[in-house]
Amino acid sequence: MSTGTPPALALLQQALGFWISRAICVVARLGTADLLKDGPLDTETLAAAAGVHAPSLYRVLRTLASVGIFAEGKDGRFGLTPQAEPLRRDAPDSIRAYILLVGEAWYSGPAEHLLHSVQTGQPAFERVHGADFFTFLARDPAAAAVFDAAMTSRSVQENDAIAAAYDFSDLGTIIDVGGGHGSLLAAILRANPGLRGVLFDRPQAVAEARHQLEVARLGGRCELVAGDFFMSVPAGGDAYILKRVIHDWDDERAGPILLNCHRAMPQHAACS
Repeated sequence: MSTGTPPALALLQQALGFWISRAICVVARLGTADLLKDGPLDTETLAAAAGVHAPSLYRVLRTLASVGIFAEGKDGRFGLTPQAEPLRRDAPDSIRAYILLVGEAWYSGPAEHLLHSVQTGQPAFERVHGADFFTFLARDPAAAAVFDAAMTSRSVQENDAIAAAYDFSDLGTIIDVGGGHGSLLAAILRANPGLRGVLFDRPQAVAEARHQLEVARLGGRCELVAGDFFMSVPAGGDAYILKRVIHDWDDERAGPILLNCHRAMPQHAACS
């Protein structure tokens, strides 16, 4: 479909898209959208609240306003737009936590070595960090916390739709393998009062999931189990869910995960 933009200009805009990406990550880090929750503010006020240089922040906000993220009024004040609302921490569709992950140098930096991956077939992340992604997270609790929060942020956009799309009502226990902080499992349990759940993930993820499920008042219906799905998964569930898990691994590593789920499943169980 033609947009009327000359191909060379459209390509240039896409190639320079990382400037917009960096700007979005900066305002997410500064919490600018939260500061604008009650209405437009001038750049000096925003900069003072965030402890940054006002003229530089103004340039960032003008850049984002040019693509519909924030709006600049005739009085020079900036306000939220529908596209900026998800940057708020408390927005129903907030993706701030995921954008904070994108802004982390350890996460986005390996993309600069994409040519290495194309030339060798080897992950750029391992070249930069000397470890695969999840080994890196196991060694860096702060990075793991950012990643887990980002995954929860992303899942919030999808959980209710998944819970509504599948009939879980005839099941007794559902086991969420690699379930992170438990937001998907919580959505399924809320939609199916007679269902019980088991959340299985890394120890740090399970620790945060315990808090999240207690806040949701679902702790009494959900068991939390920490472990390594390359070794085993909890047995006896009526259904097993793996959401955004298998794609993280090549066939050699994905196979054991699925095999362990198969071994743990009773004959009547399902896996999705």
